[in-house]
Amino acid sequence: MDSTEEVKPAIVAAPAPASYRTGIVLTVLAWLISRFVITATWSPARNPLQFAIGQWSRWDSLNYLAIASKGRTFGLCSSSPFSSSPNPLSLKWCGTAGWLPGYPFLVRAMQAAGIDSAHGGLLIAWLAIGGALFLVWYGWGRNLPFWKSLVMLVLFGLFPGSVYNFALFPTSLALLAIVAALIMAIRERFFLAAIFMTGAGLCYPSAWFAAGGLAIGMILVAHNQGNSLAIRRGLWGLAGLSSVVLLLIHDYFAFDGKATAFFLADSQSGLVATGFPGQEFLRLIFTRTTLEQRSIGSFGGAVLAVQGALAVLLTVWATVRTTVGWRQGDRSPNSVYPAMVGFAVMLSILLYGATGGAWNRSVVLAAPCVVCLRGMRSGWLVGTLIVVGVTTALISRYFFLGTLV
Repeated sequence: MDSTEEVKPAIVAAPAPASYRTGIVLTVLAWLISRFVITATWSPARNPLQFAIGQWSRWDSLNYLAIASKGRTFGLCSSSPFSSSPNPLSLKWCGTAGWLPGYPFLVRAMQAAGIDSAHGGLLIAWLAIGGALFLVWYGWGRNLPFWKSLVMLVLFGLFPGSVYNFALFPTSLALLAIVAALIMAIRERFFLAAIFMTGAGLCYPSAWFAAGGLAIGMILVAHNQGNSLAIRRGLWGLAGLSSVVLLLIHDYFAFDGKATAFFLADSQSGLVATGFPGQEFLRLIFTRTTLEQRSIGSFGGAVLAVQGALAVLLTVWATVRTTVGWRQGDRSPNSVYPAMVGFAVMLSILLYGATGGAWNRSVVLAAPCVVCLRGMRSGWLVGTLIVVGVTTALISRYFFLGTLV
């Protein structure tokens, strides 16, 4: 060979995406592992083939089932429909208007198909978290090695608050819709992204902040292509907040002109923490005297503090990794969109300071941010999963005991 001849480097082909069969196998494994960890300290709920309704129905589950059967209700606590009911917090407004209608609507559809509301609600929750896991694999795990993809899926499945994804609650349905919206936005099918995010917002209020996070991500990705495009993308992202408009219209007609019924019921004194923004998180971590922590005792309160800290650390870690990639020229929506969704959900919970479930279930809607950690070294990813898994197993016990509000 001539010494002056250029030697061309070998081209290494990118690994082919895994088959759908592999995705289904990974989804089933991740679902079973997540559920096993969640029930590790509570054997009566451990059988994945048993619809043990009594084990998975707690607190607000009864309100969602009531809405599925009778619709949402609202009125002054002193009025005849509610005056005979206990009112330990001396609330002004009573009824079930403080819970969103999306999940109960599907439960009612299951009733129409001949499945009773409790079994139907649990089936919806289980299928929704399975669907969310599959979409996470489809959107971010197809090109990963089998075991690394599985670790990422289980980390998503065990994200802080995950016990509620398997219970009679709407968090898994909202999470499924958020992940679907992310995938549609990444593929620039913005109308479908808005539809899915609207659906999420009709299931759980944390999804409203996820919609704002997606809008911010869409603006960031498009801003180098001109202000006009960035504004249009941002408006498409904000279209996911249509759920708020639909809720206002519905409540206006359902509750005699009280369009803000949900917000009136949800923002009453005794239901919302007082103090400066972030005070509730500081109480969670340092004094461990939040409503939820007082109800589960000293050890449980410490575990819940660890869970809250883990949720923040995972979200911040995902955001930092995405920011570093951004500075290095990687501005793919595959990372920017889920990072901004997780960051917006987490920031809203940090600042809003709500009581009654913020750090033990609302936070779970930040879970899509874990896909931004898929590039971590396997050892670090597995170590993170172990810490999250142990924390989730311990805190889930208090859900089954009925003491975790």
